[in-house]
Parts: sequence; C-alpha cells; structure tokens
Amino acid sequence: MKKILTCLMGLSVFLLVACGSQVASKKKEIQIVTTFYPVYEFTKQVVGTEADVSLLVKAGTEPHDFDPSAKNITEIQEADVFVYENENMETWVADVLTSVDDKKVEVIKATEGMLLLPNDKEEEKHEHSEEGHHHDYDPHVWLSPVRAISLVEAIRDGLVAKYPEKKEVFEKNSAAYIEKLEALHAEYQTILSSAKQKYFVTQHTAFAYLALDYGLKQISITGVSADQEPTPSRLAELTKYIKQYGIKYIYFEENASKAVAETLSKETGVELAVLNPLESLTDEAVNKGADYISVMKDNLKALEKTTSQAGSDILPEEGARTSKTVYAGYFDDSAVKDRTLSDYAGKWQSVYPYLLDGTLDQVFDYKAKLSGQMTAEEYKTYYDKGYKTDVEQIHITNDAMEFVVNGQAEKHTYKYVGYQILTYKKGNRGVRFLFEATDTNAGRFKYVQFSDHNIAPTKTGHFHIFFGGESQERLFDELENWPTYYPDSLTGLEIGQEMLAH
Repeated sequence: MKKILTCLMGLSVFLLVACGSQVASKKKEIQIVTTFYPVYEFTKQVVGTEADVSLLVKAGTEPHDFDPSAKNITEIQEADVFVYENENMETWVADVLTSVDDKKVEVIKATEGMLLLPNDKEEEKHEHSEEGHHHDYDPHVWLSPVRAISLVEAIRDGLVAKYPEKKEVFEKNSAAYIEKLEALHAEYQTILSSAKQKYFVTQHTAFAYLALDYGLKQISITGVSADQEPTPSRLAELTKYIKQYGIKYIYFEENASKAVAETLSKETGVELAVLNPLESLTDEAVNKGADYISVMKDNLKALEKTTSQAGSDILPEEGARTSKTVYAGYFDDSAVKDRTLSDYAGKWQSVYPYLLDGTLDQVFDYKAKLSGQMTAEEYKTYYDKGYKTDVEQIHITNDAMEFVVNGQAEKHTYKYVGYQILTYKKGNRGVRFLFEATDTNAGRFKYVQFSDHNIAPTKTGHFHIFFGGESQERLFDELENWPTYYPDSLTGLEIGQEMLAH
C-alpha cells in the first residue's frame, strides 16, 4: 500500500510538472506591452503569432488620464518591448520611462519621425475628467487611415531593428495589413472626394487629421456632452448657431443619452451621430468582430450623413474664432517698444539645410493641405527662396554677433539704432529691429535687422534676419529672402514641429 501511495504521489508530481511545462510553453518568447487600442491592434498585426501582445489601458479608461499602477509599471519593466503612440496622448509615459532600463526594454514610439498638428487652444475644450486635459500637439493621427499606415510602419521598423531574425515575417505581416489600410484609405478618398458638404460639427476635436487628409473641415462645439443636457443658455446659443448654418448632424464620440438626443432634436432640429475616436474597444465589441478597420468604416458611413447633403460653409462659433494677433501682424503702433541685442542672445542654426535634405517636407505638406493656396512643392520652392543663405550659424551675445560661413567665423560688435514698421500687401504688418556694427570692417554684416513676430522686449524663440553692407533703407526692400534661425540645440524635426506651432 505504501508503495502504491508513493507511486501515486510521484505520478501526481510528474503530471503537475508536465502541465506546468505545457502552460509555460504557450508563453511566447517575445513579450510586448502596448498602451491603448490602436497601438495594440497595429502591433498585433505586425507580430502575428511571433509574440504575446498585452494592452495596458482597458476599455472605459481614457489613455490621457490613465494612471499606471505599480503592477503596470512592473509589466513594462519586465517586457521585451514597450510600444506607445505619443507623449501628447499617453501623457504619463515620460515619467514611467525614467524607471525603465532601455538596454533591456526596447521602447517604440509609433509616431517617431512624424510632425503633429498644434492643438487649437481655443477649441481644445473637450473634457475627459473634472480637470480636463490639453495636448500641446494633436496626437490623434490614427483616425486618418493614411497616417495609420505610417504608425504600422514605425512599429514594424522598431521591431525589425530589435529582432532582425524575424524581419521577413514582420514585413510580411505588416504588408498584408497595410494592404487592407490602403484599401480603407482608397474608400475614404473615393467617397469623401465628392462630398457635397465638407464641414462636419463634432463635440470631440479628435478628427483633424482625418479632415485634413480627406478634404473636410472639422468644426468643434463646446459645452455639450453625450450624457448631460446642455444648460438653457448654452442650448439657446446652440439653437441659434445650428439654425444659422443649417447644421443637420452633430457628432459625439459615443451614443448620446436619450434625454440629450431628444432635447437637442426638439429644440434645434439637429440629429446626433457617432464618430468613434477608437481609443478603446470593449471585449463585447471585439467578440462581435469589431476592429480598427470595421470601426473606421462605420465612421465613414456616419460622415456620409453629412457629406452626402449639400450645405454652406460653417464657421466656428464666435468664442472659438481666432482673433487677429500680434504674431499675425496686427498691433497698435504704441505697443511697439525698443529692444536690445540680448533678446536674440544664444547660438542659432539656419533652417535652410533642413529644407534641402527634406526634413521640412512634412511642414510643406501640412501647409498645402491647411491653406489650399499652393501645393507642397510650391511651398517648398517659396521657402527655398526665403530661407536661402550661406550663413550656417549665428552666435549672439549682448553686444556682438558671430556669423559662421563654411565653418569660418566672423565676429563684430553692434549697437541698436531703432525699429521700422513695415506694412505688407495682405494688410498685416511687421517690425524690423535695427542694429549697426560699431567697427568699420563688417562688410556685408554692417547693417542687421531682426524680425521675430514680437514687437516689444522678450526673449525670442526664432528669428528672420536681414543683413547688408549698403544701408538700413536698402534692407527694407528685401521681402523675399528672410534667412531663418532656430536654437542650435534643436533637431530638424523639432524645428519642423515648432514651425507648425506657429
């Protein structure tokens, strides 16, 4: 009997070990942690069955407001790869990464190399919590199918760099998925290129890239939510606005409550529809077959409700309209004050090399789509003429400037001699602040003028400069060549991002 018990115990131990080994064998060699749904979905599509991919931010939690627990941080620290979208979306990532060993964990930023649109500070009113949130730049690039392709490519490239032995399978998987995204992109192009109404009104300003890439205009409204009826005063404002422009649909990020829908419909005649920002998908939705592509197709159908019906241009509400600013060249003469060279002190680099090497091409593409006045190539030609210079760097102190040309430095001291207000063809104006070399051998750097969109003493972030050896008056005539300089500590992409912000 004792022998039988011993055998049974041994068999039990064997079975437990065997089962444990079987469970362990199911765990993939590569462990990847992702932040929120689009990043999770795109990463899964790239790796296929080659890795375990986990999702940190579950449905019902906003990626912006997510507060990682100690367990979450440990998951990231113990992963082989951590993939996130952008610090303007997952605002908590920067702090977490300070505790992550980047020699052990490969960190992939899906928007690496991409320039983002600046947020409209007047329109960024959508609240995800009591305190709300604000991004310096708009991170919602995944909501444009053509930009989703770039995210997939960035994730693929990061994984291939980490696991070159899996290059073939990662590239094959991503190519198959990109083909589906390209088909989605083509569907958006086909349907929206013939839009009768290009303006759509939304309660969540997440669709700027979608609008930009497919020829639409996103108009935001504030003071409304899907689950709370607007105040009587706000309802009166909305009623006037909706009737003024004949707005038929307002888009929410989720199905509005029956009470909200009935109130807005009764008082304004508008209908409510859903544009899903795809920040998360519930397990129930996934089990029913929902994924990035299916939801984006649903979004397209929702947009068609507006774009299929002719309508007039829709302007933002009065409170959200951008006023004429000093930066744009609108100011009173009395506001202009004298400045000193110390406002420009620092080490500066020309942006012209970044135009030549293509780093700024994204800037010109954005400008073309935002303005519609010129093509990206035409913008590049225009700025080529404006930025062109042989002065690579300028080093400025409180009373001196050093110009670097072909690696050779030429330094002179300067005195301030006043300012000149110029009026341009468009009706806006600019101020040139004038400096003159105190030594006689300054040559073409004898007379110098700065323009930086500021009109009073302040430390500048970038500037346009004009210089010559003839006279200050001669420089006033130069309006087509304005060599531009940013701090030499910035990369080309960082400069491009700063340009978009202005």
